[in-house]
Amino acid sequence: MKIQFYLTKDVNKAGEKPIRASISIRGTRLQKTIGFSVLPSKWDQAADEVAVGYTNSRGQDWRHINQRILNIKSHFANYELETYDKPSEKDLRVQFELAINKKDSPAVAEEKAESAVLQVKRRGRPRKDATPDGEQPSSKSRTLEQYIEEFINECSVANSWSEATLRMVRTFKHHIVRFKKARNFESFDRDGLNSFVLYLRETAGLQENSVRKQYKNLLWFVNWAIRKGYTREITIQTYKPKFKLAEKPVIFLDHEELLTLYKYKIPKNGTKVKLKDHKGNEYEKVVEEAGALEKTRDMFCFCAFTSLRYSDMAELRRANIDGDVMHITTQKTHDSLDINLNPMAQAILAKYADLPSDHALPVISNQKMNQYLKNLCELCGLNKPVSETCYRNGRRETEVFPKWAKIGTHAGRRSFICFALATGIPPEIVMKWTGHSDYKSMKPYIDVATKTKSDAMKKISDAWKSYE
Repeated sequence: MKIQFYLTKDVNKAGEKPIRASISIRGTRLQKTIGFSVLPSKWDQAADEVAVGYTNSRGQDWRHINQRILNIKSHFANYELETYDKPSEKDLRVQFELAINKKDSPAVAEEKAESAVLQVKRRGRPRKDATPDGEQPSSKSRTLEQYIEEFINECSVANSWSEATLRMVRTFKHHIVRFKKARNFESFDRDGLNSFVLYLRETAGLQENSVRKQYKNLLWFVNWAIRKGYTREITIQTYKPKFKLAEKPVIFLDHEELLTLYKYKIPKNGTKVKLKDHKGNEYEKVVEEAGALEKTRDMFCFCAFTSLRYSDMAELRRANIDGDVMHITTQKTHDSLDINLNPMAQAILAKYADLPSDHALPVISNQKMNQYLKNLCELCGLNKPVSETCYRNGRRETEVFPKWAKIGTHAGRRSFICFALATGIPPEIVMKWTGHSDYKSMKPYIDVATKTKSDAMKKISDAWKSYE
C-alpha cells in the first residue's frame, strides 16, 4: 500500500490549494481531495501535515486538517490488513468516504429527522444522551464495536496515544468485528478466548507473536470494560493461553556498516547502480529521490550517534542543543535526558543549521523514512543474510532476508546501544543516555554485545594463529 498527500494546482481566492490524497493498494489507485485547502507555505510535504497553529480562510485549523490526514492513513492501513483481494476503485471510494467520516446524504438525514419527530410525539422529548429513536442506550443493545470506539475515544485522549498506538488498536477492532463469535463481553469466557486465539491463527493467519499482541489488546480492552462496570466476565484475568514464540534477532548496523552508510556518496537521480542480492545474484537499481535519501542518511546516523528514537529526533529543536550537550524530554517515556554529542552528531547538526524552521534536523514521516532507509541501505550493499524464525498456526517458519530489508528507523538507536556496550561502556552509563529504566529491556542488547565481543576475540585469535 502507498498513500501520499499533496497540494493540487487549483488555487482559491485566498491563495490556498486543496489537499489531495493518492491511495494505491495492490495496483488499484484512487485520487481524492480530502476537503481542506491550505496555503502552500503552511504545508509540509515531507511530513504530510499542516504547520502547527495554522487556520485556513474557512476557519478550519491545523488540528482538524492533520487529524483527517491521520484518520485516512489509519483507516487504509487497517483496510489493507483486512482485505486479501485486489480492491476495485469503487471499493477504495467507499473506504475513503468512511475514512473522512462524511455526513449522511440529505435524504438519509431527512429520514432520520422524521423518525426522531415521530418518536418525540410518541414518547415525549428525548434526553440528550438518548439514542436516535428516543430510547436510553443500554449495555445490552450496544455492540462490541461501539464499546471499542468508546475505549479508543476515552483512552487515546487520557493517555495521549501516538499514531502507531491508534493504528494498532484500530487493527484490533477490525479483528473483533471479523470474529463473528464475539457478540458481547460474555462471549469471552474460556471457550470464547480459545476461539478468538484460533481465529487469529487460522482465519487471520497471523504469526504467533502477532497473535499474542492481539490477545494482549483484548486483555487491555476487557479489563477497561470491567473497570467501567460493563461486564462481570473476568475469565481473561486468570486464563493464560500458551504462545509459541521464537526470539527475533536484534537488527542493527555494526561499526563498519554504520561508517559505510555515513560516508556513502549518494548518486544522482537516474543513476543505475549494480548490486548483488544476499544470494550473490547481480541486479541493477535506479537511484530515485536522492535528496530525500541524503536527509534520511543524516537523520538515521544522528540517531545512531546519539541513541535517539525517531519520535525524539523528529521533534528536536535548536533550543535543545547547548554546546556539546543535548537536553530532551522523550516522547515515549517523558524522561528528561542529557546526551553528550560526539563530533559526528555535531557535524550533522551544523549541516542543517540554516533550516527555515526551528527544527534541528529535517523532518520526514516515519513511514517515508523507513522506505528511504531500505533503499539507501540497499544501495550501500548492506545485503548480509538475516534469518527470522516464527511460528504460524503451529508451524515453524524460517525466512532469509537481505539485511537492508529489515532496517528501520529504530535500528539507529539499536546500533548506538550495541556499539556502546561492545566497546566496554557500562550498561548503567548507556541507560542514562538511552532512558532505559531496567536491565530487562537492556538484556537483548547486552547479549548481542557479548556475542560481538566473542566474535571479535575469535578474529584476533585466528589472526595470531596465522603467525605461528
